[in-house]
Amino acid sequence: MLACRDRLKLAIITVHDVNPSHSEKIIKTLDELNRLKIKYSLSIVPYYSKKYSVNDDPNFSNQISSLLNSTNGNVELTLHGLYHQVDGELDDFDTHTKEEEKNEIQQGLDILSSANLPRPLTFIPPAWHLSRQAIEALKELDFSISESMTELDFIQKGKKYLLHPVMNWDQQGDKEKNKQTLKQNKQMFYDRLFNINGETYGLFRIAIHPPHDPDEALADQIEMIRYLRDNESYRFTTYSDLLALEDPPIRKQLYYPTTNSRGIY
Repeated sequence: MLACRDRLKLAIITVHDVNPSHSEKIIKTLDELNRLKIKYSLSIVPYYSKKYSVNDDPNFSNQISSLLNSTNGNVELTLHGLYHQVDGELDDFDTHTKEEEKNEIQQGLDILSSANLPRPLTFIPPAWHLSRQAIEALKELDFSISESMTELDFIQKGKKYLLHPVMNWDQQGDKEKNKQTLKQNKQMFYDRLFNINGETYGLFRIAIHPPHDPDEALADQIEMIRYLRDNESYRFTTYSDLLALEDPPIRKQLYYPTTNSRGIY
């Protein structure tokens, strides 16, 4: 039982769009995170753009598997749709039937199994939105958690937690167009969220998208993570760690109590 849940400082760092087509930048990002010796999550796309299957690239799959096996549980695998996007359209888990959603999710799990990668228990939709039927499909497939832009669902427990929007540099799916987020996110982080003369508590999330974040974003992301660790004493966690907390410190409206933030989408 947590005695003082309101005073916990937790951060979830997730690397999105993990797939073989952008392996060089993804591995560079993982190397930077590993140097920080923190917990973080990988959100893998099994069949990126219907062109790049993790099952067809054993070198990439082995790199991911080796990382997961060598970090003593500090790195966790999550599922990020099936294709992520096809012809510029993001995977939609918000408008289809439960059976359609379930079939697509199961296809992703089958590809990961064929690649000898562990079965994820957390699902993050590429477009950040999940319908109720998608949640039901995930429940039937024994997923434990789903994450959207402003929510965490503890699926098997039937609990939903409303959150401050995730800090995200990929707003338009294009590195050049996303350059506007560099200044926006730094202002949000340093001038609005952590500019108080005191301490900040709650759950803070950072979403890193190596394929689509501006190249300059990685340095900013690493700097923010160091700031959370060294200046704010945040503890880095994985999604499955949250399940171990009997009463998670993410109850409704508990995020940045001294700020008036809009969030970065």
